[in-house]
Amino acid sequence: MAEHPHLGTLIPQLLVERGIDTVFGIPGVHTVELYRGIPGSGLTHITPRHEQGAGFMADGYARATGKPAACFIVTGPGLLNIATAMGQALADSIPMLVITTLNPRQTLGRGEGHLHELRGQSVVGREVSALALTIWTADQLIPAFDEAFAFMASARPGPVLIEIPIDLLSEPFPGPVTSMRKPAGPPVPRTDDVEAAAALIAKAKKPLVIAGGGAVAGADAVRGLVEKLGAATLLTANAKGILPSGHPLLAGGCMLTPSLHRAIGEADLVLALGTELGETEFWYELDGLKLNGAVIRVDIDPRQLHRNARPSLPVVGDAGRFAAALAPLVKTIEGGAAYARQLQAARLDGADPRYVRHRPLLDAIWQVLPEAVVAADSTAASYGGNFMAEPPAARRWMSAATGFGTLGYALPAAIGAKVGRPKVPVVCIIGDGGLQFTLPELASAADAGAPIIVLLWNDQRYGEIEEYMVRNQIAPLGVCLQATDFSAAAKAFGASHVAARSLGEVKEALLAAAGAPVTTIIEMDASQYA
Repeated sequence: MAEHPHLGTLIPQLLVERGIDTVFGIPGVHTVELYRGIPGSGLTHITPRHEQGAGFMADGYARATGKPAACFIVTGPGLLNIATAMGQALADSIPMLVITTLNPRQTLGRGEGHLHELRGQSVVGREVSALALTIWTADQLIPAFDEAFAFMASARPGPVLIEIPIDLLSEPFPGPVTSMRKPAGPPVPRTDDVEAAAALIAKAKKPLVIAGGGAVAGADAVRGLVEKLGAATLLTANAKGILPSGHPLLAGGCMLTPSLHRAIGEADLVLALGTELGETEFWYELDGLKLNGAVIRVDIDPRQLHRNARPSLPVVGDAGRFAAALAPLVKTIEGGAAYARQLQAARLDGADPRYVRHRPLLDAIWQVLPEAVVAADSTAASYGGNFMAEPPAARRWMSAATGFGTLGYALPAAIGAKVGRPKVPVVCIIGDGGLQFTLPELASAADAGAPIIVLLWNDQRYGEIEEYMVRNQIAPLGVCLQATDFSAAAKAFGASHVAARSLGEVKEALLAAAGAPVTTIIEMDASQYA
């Protein structure tokens, strides 16, 4: 490295020193200076077909590995293209680092029609970022990177945006390149809060634990607490696998059904770990949900502690660290396993049969491929999976059907997961409508040598929206789609295709696809599948 490298050349080095090993991006004239330093840096670069794909890939990578990836994004249209993926990651608290460019400093705000010029780009970026920083001078580069990585190590996760004017990328860095000190970790709960929680729990006769995505990083500690306490436990969609399938205290996941709503209301204490208790976890019935007992809420973000459900005891801190500190202070409460079995048996009462029909399909994935990571789009099987899927470990289920709720997420997210965990099978669950949002990313998987398995449910429509329109007495316009030849599309993008008409055929296809060198689309025609 030169004594005074240009900023564009230095940035890849800074990323590697801070633990980033993968970058998703499409080179453009505004970002090419960032690419000078990639060869020999140790960074892996993956090229999507659209910047939205870059963001979803980074999302899937982070969910599957627990580590952030970076995205190199051009000014203006590039940032707007990735904004949807950043919004999804912000809603689900998924870390990623987005490095984007600005037009030259002397042109900003002048409206002179420069390439990629976007008025108020920084304003747009801030709205879909947990933290947004703009570098205006060369000496601000390392402090900005230090702040960004300190934030990602200690705060509620989400997209971090760094903007750099393109003229600055060619400037030499003015001083010695100093290494970053290891940033502090997430906040440790106060001892008196942990003791207060133990005192509340000691009075409980019928406690219930709800663990969310904020508990995944501390999955072992949370599982240890649950087992010490002996309490029935519900997992949100983003927390699936903290308790594996068949665990005696697993009462269900994603609180969508009346039986689980009643259980939450009947609990004399709810311990909510790293969850925002958002409406998509309760099927849009949050206003009617009653938490009648004491509520202990633990969250890394103090603002989140008082949203959606007011706590008896709010605790600021990392859920895993809280669980590890609390476990020695609690005694086992009798009856938790029996209560969990009761809730498991009743959790599908009142569930929509359109979702329940997919349970055998969801179960088959881990029966055939026990190590599989699953990325789920907004489609009926995914909605069902949010409350029925029971993966064997954490970081095996990722869903876009919560929070921001985007279509087309699952395909690029699965590719990102495969890049991050190349030795395990990765399965994408998606409908025909959603797949057509990001279909060209099949070519990105081929380029990256990241073969995935696509379980495609094809009903030639936006079926969920059609059902909603009919239920609300709205003529179902705009929801029927022209039949697409996905076999031909697979061939065009370097993938293989197989039609499956039964669960048995799906299982056979899953097993074959797991060893295939290319992506496999397993298409289930809704009109023929039985």
